Amino acid sequence: MIATFTDYLLQLKPLAIALFLPTLLLAASLFYITRWPSPRPVLSRRADKFRASKVPTNLDTIVIGSGSGGSAAANLLAQSGQRVLVLEQHSVTGGCTHSFREEGCEWDTGLHYVSKAMSDPTKRAGAIMSFMSRDKQFWTPFPPETPYDEIVFPKDAFVQEGSPNEFSHKFFDGTSRTAESIVGSIVDPVNKELRKRVNTFLDICLDVHYGFVALGISRLLPTCLQFLVRDKVERLYKYAELTVRDAQHAVLSLGYSANDLLKSCPKAPTGNEIDPTIRRLKAVLTHPIGDYAVQPKEATFAAHGVTAAHYFNGGAYTVGATQHISTRLTSMVRSFGGEALIDATVRSIIVENGRAVGVRVSNTDELEECSSDEDLANVPVVEIRAKNIVCATSVYNLYHKFLPQDLPVVQKFHDPTQRTVRQSNGHIFLFCKLRGDAEEIGLPDHNLWYFNGYDLDEAFDKYFANPTEHRPPTVYIGFPTTKDVTWKKRFPGVSNCILISDGLYEWFEKWSNKPVRNRGEDYLEFKDQLTRHLMDILFEFVPQVKDRVEYYHLGTPLSEETFLASYRGGSYGTKCVPEMFAPINRQWTTSPYTDIPGLYLAGSDAFLPSVTGAMYGGCLAASAVLGKVGTLRLGHAILSHLAKRLRDENPKLSRVEAYILAVKKFTE
Repeated sequence: MIATFTDYLLQLKPLAIALFLPTLLLAASLFYITRWPSPRPVLSRRADKFRASKVPTNLDTIVIGSGSGGSAAANLLAQSGQRVLVLEQHSVTGGCTHSFREEGCEWDTGLHYVSKAMSDPTKRAGAIMSFMSRDKQFWTPFPPETPYDEIVFPKDAFVQEGSPNEFSHKFFDGTSRTAESIVGSIVDPVNKELRKRVNTFLDICLDVHYGFVALGISRLLPTCLQFLVRDKVERLYKYAELTVRDAQHAVLSLGYSANDLLKSCPKAPTGNEIDPTIRRLKAVLTHPIGDYAVQPKEATFAAHGVTAAHYFNGGAYTVGATQHISTRLTSMVRSFGGEALIDATVRSIIVENGRAVGVRVSNTDELEECSSDEDLANVPVVEIRAKNIVCATSVYNLYHKFLPQDLPVVQKFHDPTQRTVRQSNGHIFLFCKLRGDAEEIGLPDHNLWYFNGYDLDEAFDKYFANPTEHRPPTVYIGFPTTKDVTWKKRFPGVSNCILISDGLYEWFEKWSNKPVRNRGEDYLEFKDQLTRHLMDILFEFVPQVKDRVEYYHLGTPLSEETFLASYRGGSYGTKCVPEMFAPINRQWTTSPYTDIPGLYLAGSDAFLPSVTGAMYGGCLAASAVLGKVGTLRLGHAILSHLAKRLRDENPKLSRVEAYILAVKKFTE
C-alpha cells in the first residue's frame, strides 16, 4: 500500500511525473483563478474621521486618496480578499468625484459628465463600475436626440462667401451625426473635400482610442505576450509625438491620411489660420480641449484623440449626487475587513531597506490649526504598516511630499535631465445657485462650452498673460440640475450651474500660505475680477438666468490644492504634452509601477486624466499589487460578471459564447 502521496510520486516513472506535475499545477492555477471570494453584505455609508483606534490590523494595502483611481484600486483589492485601508485628507471621500452643499444647493466638483459607455454595464467602463458597485451605481445617458455638447463662439464676420456663419456648433451621439452637424454649420455644402477631411480627423481620433486600449492591455500582460499589442502601442506613441495644432494642420489643411500623418507630420505655420473655413473647423474640432486643458500648440494629439473618441457615443451623468460613487466603492472595502477614513493626511511614506512599508498620518483638522513649524511638529503622528502602498494623489505629491528626499529615485525625479514633464494647470470654478426649476427657467439639457474666438492659441496666450483683461479661452457651462433625474425631488424650486475656465497656480501662489477663507482683500478682489468675466459669459449665452442667481462662489487652484490635495492646484495630473509619452518619462506617467518595491500609483498618473481615465489607473494599480496570476483572477471575475450581464440581455447565448463576447467588448 502506498503510504503517502509523495511515495506515490516516487514510484512513478520520470515521464509520468513530467506529465503529471504540470497538469496538477495547471489544475491548481485554474482553480485559484476561477474562485473569486464570495460576495459579502455591504452597508453603504460615508467614511469616519481618522482615529488610530479605527485602523484595522494586519493590513495588506494602504491606498492614499479616495478619488476615482484610489476608490477603484481599493475596491478591487478588497474584493480580491485583501484587507485595505483608504486614507482621505478631505472631510469627504471622492476626490474629484465628491459633491458638496452650500446655501441649500449642491454642486459636483470634477465629474460633470462621462462617456455613455459608463452607463452601459455591457461596455468596458460600465462593466467595471457595475462590478465594483454591485450594480448599485446608476447613470442616466444623455438623450440621443439632443447634443451632449454645444460650443458657442462670439460673433465673427471672417467667413468664406457661400459658407454658413453660425456661432453654435453641436456634438451628437455618433461620429457621423457629429460630422454632419459640424460641417453643416461651417462648410459650403458643395465642398466635399472638407467633409472628407473632417471624417478622417474623427477616424484618427478613434485610432488613438484603440491605441490606448492596447496600452492598457500592455500593462496587464506578461513580458512574453507584449508582442500582441506592440504595434498599436507604438502607433499610439507616434501620435503622441504630435501636437494638436500640427495634426490639425496636416489633416484639415493639407488633407493627410492617418498613415501620412504617422510617416511625417509637418509643423503648422505660426500665426492664425488664414483660410476662414478651415480656421473655424480647427477651432471647433479642438473640442473637447477643456477635458485635458492644454492649448493646441502645446497639447499632445494623443490626449485630444482619446478624449474626443471617449464621447463619440454620447455622454451620461450620475443618478443622484456624484458623491455616491466613492461612498459605494469604499463601503465594499469595509465589508472585507478594511476601512476608509477621512480627515487623514499622509505626512510621509515609510521606506525601510528600500521598500515601502507604511505611512505616517495625522488628522487634517489638527494640521489646519497650525500656524508655525513648531505647531506642526507637535501634531500627533500615527504610523501604519502594510505590505503595499498605493498613492492615488498624483506622482507629484508622491515625489515632492511623501517620499524621503534623499532616496535616489526621488533625486532622479527632481533631475531635469531625467524627467521633462510637469503637473497640469489648474482651473477656476464658479458655482451658482439659481432660483427656480430648470424647466421654469428654460435651462439647456446639455453642456455648453464657450470658446473665446476661433484663434484659440492666441486666446490662451492673451488670457494667461493678463486674466483680468481678457476673457478665458474656453469655459465649461454645465447644469447638473438638468442631468440628474433626482434633482427636482431633492432640491425643489432650485437649480444649479457650474462654470469652469483655465487658471494658473502662479496667479495665486502669493496667497498660498494664507489661511483658507481668509487670504486677504486683494485675493478677493482678484477673484471678483475673474468672476465678472464668467458671469458676463453666462448671461450672454444663457440670458434667462440673469435675474435668477441667488448665490455664487468662486474656487481657484488654491481650492484644488486645499480640498483635493492637488499638487500646485493641478487638475489633471500630468500636463498632456508630447513629452508625457517620451521614453524618458514613461517611468513617471501612464504606469502604476514605481522603482520602489511595495509602492504603486493609481489615478490619472497611472493611466490618463479624467474620471474614467483615473478609474482605469486604479484598475491598473490593483493589477500591479496582485501580480500576474492575481490579475488573471481579477480579470476573470470582471469578465464573468460582464458575461452574465450579456446573457441576461440575450438568454440564447451559451456561457462560452457570452464569455467570448465579454472579452471582445472589453478590448474594444
